[in-house]
Amino acid sequence: MSKYLCAGALIISVAGCQSPAKISSGAPPASGGPTSSAAPTPSVPLLPPVGTLTRVAELSYSGGFSVRSDLAVPAVVAYSDGTVVFNGQKRLTFTPGALDVLVSTLQKDLAGQPKTLPPPKGHVIPDVATAVLGVYQPGGAYQTVAAPGLTASTAADFPAPVADAFAKLQAVTSDATTPYTTTKVRYSVTCPPGASGPEKAWPQGLPQPGAGQPNTCQELRTLDGPAADTVRAACTDVNTRQPQPATVVYRTDSGPRICRWRYALPDETPSS
Repeated sequence: MSKYLCAGALIISVAGCQSPAKISSGAPPASGGPTSSAAPTPSVPLLPPVGTLTRVAELSYSGGFSVRSDLAVPAVVAYSDGTVVFNGQKRLTFTPGALDVLVSTLQKDLAGQPKTLPPPKGHVIPDVATAVLGVYQPGGAYQTVAAPGLTASTAADFPAPVADAFAKLQAVTSDATTPYTTTKVRYSVTCPPGASGPEKAWPQGLPQPGAGQPNTCQELRTLDGPAADTVRAACTDVNTRQPQPATVVYRTDSGPRICRWRYALPDETPSS
């Protein structure tokens, strides 16, 4: 299947693409042509080395009218092993070919784009979020392009390649149906906003808030193993969209605290 046919199949069903040929920055002389003493230009790997888990593409948002949680995650984030996570709640797995196609087309779409695009109509609308598109670059760099106000309805106001990259990342979300779970958790500990009710003792097995943190009213940690189980039992789950019970206020060595958690993303490693 040609690269372009595979790209179309990616939007329809990411599981159906087969691996295309790797993109190379150079090629040896054609058969039968004149010989050259110069060595061919080495190819640059399209993706990180096998066995290295790396973020290779994403669509995330920042700013806007809504106050974003400190546990906010990208709308779409893809990894080098084929794992794709949507809003931290759903997942699917790309075939190697589909992942190659997605990354290579995003690399072309975002090539030469500035780190931050000018807003459409020449001014920023404070209530509208900024879309951030990211892609892994051959050699290990990670490129991000921030597009203030980029949405499906405003895409025509942005450079066509950026709008194309945005559409590609949005298109794959329709196939995600499997819940995303993992043994790791990412949790937030904050000071309660204003007056609160009775306090419970801080759960045993979790690090006391304030230890080694410059801002003791805003802490983020990633845990695995038994401590992660304790977080899931004691803190408010933000992964579900179901109504949440009242947040428990805990008594700690640094004062009252509340905690919330979600499943950690693949590249969020446990805190030391």
